[in-house]
Amino acid sequence: MNKTILNTQRSRFFESTFIFLFWILLFVLPLFYQWINSHTIRWNVIFNVWIDYLPLLLIFCINRFILTPILLFRNKKILYVTSVIVVIALTVMGSMLLRSNIPSQNRSQIQKHVGLQFPNSNKVGKPQGGLERQAGAGTYPPYVNLILLSILLVGFDTGMKLSVKWAETQQQKAEVEKENIKNELAFLRNQVSPHFLMNTLNNIHALVDFDTKEAKSSIAKLSVLMRHLLYESNDKPIALSKEIKFIESYAELMKLRFHEDVKIELNLPENPPNISIPTLLFTNILENAFKYGISYEQKSFVHIALSIHDSILEFTIRNSVHDKFKTSESSGIGIQNTEKRLKLLYNNNYTFTYSEIENVYNSTIKIPI
Repeated sequence: MNKTILNTQRSRFFESTFIFLFWILLFVLPLFYQWINSHTIRWNVIFNVWIDYLPLLLIFCINRFILTPILLFRNKKILYVTSVIVVIALTVMGSMLLRSNIPSQNRSQIQKHVGLQFPNSNKVGKPQGGLERQAGAGTYPPYVNLILLSILLVGFDTGMKLSVKWAETQQQKAEVEKENIKNELAFLRNQVSPHFLMNTLNNIHALVDFDTKEAKSSIAKLSVLMRHLLYESNDKPIALSKEIKFIESYAELMKLRFHEDVKIELNLPENPPNISIPTLLFTNILENAFKYGISYEQKSFVHIALSIHDSILEFTIRNSVHDKFKTSESSGIGIQNTEKRLKLLYNNNYTFTYSEIENVYNSTIKIPI
């Protein structure tokens, strides 16, 4: 989850930087326009322009740091909209009170020397009692511009915060989903070890009854396989060469148990490319082939092949099928486990087929490399 925190901090940093630069630019622009027009800076005029900006800055800060996090992000939308309207109305009224105390002569000097007509661009006539002013023909009241700019500013700021929060939420969902997939993969992978150990111990138990020497050899080979399961089958992909070595060791262990009527053939690359694949990806269907494809009473076979072509790794097992093993549970947890892992690891970018044709069971896995 540290990656999520880092991405959140990064997005908030860029958001804060953008907002900071926006306001710095807004306050610097009057200096720039005045310098372009008169090559001098009259600070009394600049300060008057900055006073015009203060209502917008106040509305922005209240919306960003109070209304949005406390109301909008807590799903109090009606209260949020009402609060925004009240804040804008109070701020505009306060701004108009402040503007009424600035002589109209100073106001005209501001427009002349700064070159900006913001936030009020209307010509103002003589005051008529209180805050009311007589606007020129075809112009709006002086507070209209401030209201419109306040609404645009609030909409811009709220839209930005919602966008950033949505992006953070999506990132968190992606990280949680990734963590769930990782945990499920670990669960599925860990199922292989006890399942494999149980089947192999059963094989050795059967071997002890008629060949003690081979049983001892089987135990030695089993220790090699268990070392692979315990120390190399972690979350990280494993080298293809090591996975091939594991398959060879497993097949040799099975050969010690079965008589000559059982044909075990391996067609594996002697010099595999230096690539990595998910660990124990083929172990389930490998176990199924020996568990359900071998009979002491009938001739049996297991053919294992692995090849690479066109950036696709293909692993195939063909084994005999016998009537006594033809039950609905004949695949055990192997097929389901393998299919779940492939789905989690490769989404839909893989092929896993299994079928029985004329007492021959075929299982094929194709994955990109």
